[in-house]
Amino acid sequence: MNTPSPEPLPTVSGHPRVWVFMVVSCLIWAGVQWFSAGNLDGYHDMLENYAWSQAWDWGTHKHPPLFAWVVGLWFTVFPQGDLSYRLLAYTNVAVGLWGVVALGRRLGLGAIAGVAALLLLWSFPYSTLAAKFNANAQLLSLWPWTAACLLASWQERGHKALIYSVLLGLTAAASMLSKYYSGLFLLGFLLPVFLTGPGRHWLTTLRPYLALLVFGLALLPHALWVIGHDGVTLAYAGDQGAGAVQWRYVLRFLLAPLYYWLPAWLACLLTYWWVAKQQHVSPRPRPWSLAWQSWQPTGWGDVLFWLAVMPWALTLACGVAGVAELSTPWAIPIGYAYPLLWLRNLQRRLPGATEVVQEKLLRAQWPVLGGVLLLGAVLALSNARSGQENYYRPSQALAHQLAEDWAREHPGVRLGWVAGDWAENAVLAFYALPAVRTLPGFPDEYPARYSPHALWQTQAGLVICPLGPVTAQEPRTLGLSSCEKATQAWLTRHAWPVQVRRLQLARQGWAFPVQRPFAYAVYTVLPERP
Repeated sequence: MNTPSPEPLPTVSGHPRVWVFMVVSCLIWAGVQWFSAGNLDGYHDMLENYAWSQAWDWGTHKHPPLFAWVVGLWFTVFPQGDLSYRLLAYTNVAVGLWGVVALGRRLGLGAIAGVAALLLLWSFPYSTLAAKFNANAQLLSLWPWTAACLLASWQERGHKALIYSVLLGLTAAASMLSKYYSGLFLLGFLLPVFLTGPGRHWLTTLRPYLALLVFGLALLPHALWVIGHDGVTLAYAGDQGAGAVQWRYVLRFLLAPLYYWLPAWLACLLTYWWVAKQQHVSPRPRPWSLAWQSWQPTGWGDVLFWLAVMPWALTLACGVAGVAELSTPWAIPIGYAYPLLWLRNLQRRLPGATEVVQEKLLRAQWPVLGGVLLLGAVLALSNARSGQENYYRPSQALAHQLAEDWAREHPGVRLGWVAGDWAENAVLAFYALPAVRTLPGFPDEYPARYSPHALWQTQAGLVICPLGPVTAQEPRTLGLSSCEKATQAWLTRHAWPVQVRRLQLARQGWAFPVQRPFAYAVYTVLPERP
């Protein structure tokens, strides 16, 4: 089966509104996530990204660096704050949706590609889960464009083919520099390449080897960094391997294409079924028949089918083989081609209904967005009234309080670093003092470019130990937290005085009706005087 030739950029069944819906939807989701959550994510992944972005290294102590670079570049342009961060998260989604449209064009499905992209906004990875920008979310924008560049590399001729081959190498490298899991996504390209005539012909040209060369050169600096840092990122990735099959995680990942994309899939199926009923299609299709047909391949050379299912299938195979303990969030980027597959298959089954289906799905966008705004308001009210911990955590207030206290108590002394509970200790740099370096350990333990004395012997610092929420009914015990114990042991080991201040802060204002203070222990480390 030959891959269809690319189409001119369509207006998606005559509806240029699709681009408006994409932009407006992403803006609304960003706003809803901002006002309903109260803070960034509860696991501090987004603060961790920001802390890594301060170094501009070719790696981190957990992951490859690209998503941290993206965060750093974003905040060189936009102000540092929660709303800006949410806008970054959904700009990433918008870029991914644009990539899905480009992929649809390359597959000869330009007329349905825009609606397919909009359907992704009715799935959890592109709506609710996308709000937490991290390594998994970064792949939402990279995987569709990498797949589109693969097809462009074998479809184009002349200098355009070489340009797209270079872009293929760069987007593939960018995917790997975001998360090593992308290796399975790239491995999934082998079947559409080997099972199609255009793919096999592509292998006889210079183009795939040019892409491979660019891919290797782009990854080389990261590989050298990893070697120079004792393989720290590889060790972290290796720790994800369980050594034994974890069947409960395998089952969760097995069902991920359904429960992560269920709203979008049901909307597609039920709209086709309803339109077929209204048009008196004979024989009338059964909903379960449409459900089965929506996932079927057209043959062994079905490029779209292999692009859609291989990331999921290969990840499952790794889980069954015990290579990795599958994490459900790994499924976030795998469904970029699902709506293209559903719409193409149902279009083949009910060709006369497709145009009406697309119009109905487009008309449904405004009510859905209205529902998103309403649910966001309900969630914000619920979080506010229930005293939900992440909603009430006074991250910004803590950062500004520490910055003000330092300027008042230590005038003329530069605050160089902040250690403590990773990655919540990044609040000071993110919300108040961007020049303060956030460390994942104490200064002489941090395995970066600094010598042991470069920070802690020459620059002042703070160690932040969050102690959690406190109430009159649940007073804090007298015991020290693990962060406090580690900090005091570190200070004693280096014969530094223990200078600690305990703070209690609470969020104020009409959006925070519950009085819920949080406690912090903050240790001051001053450099030695000559």
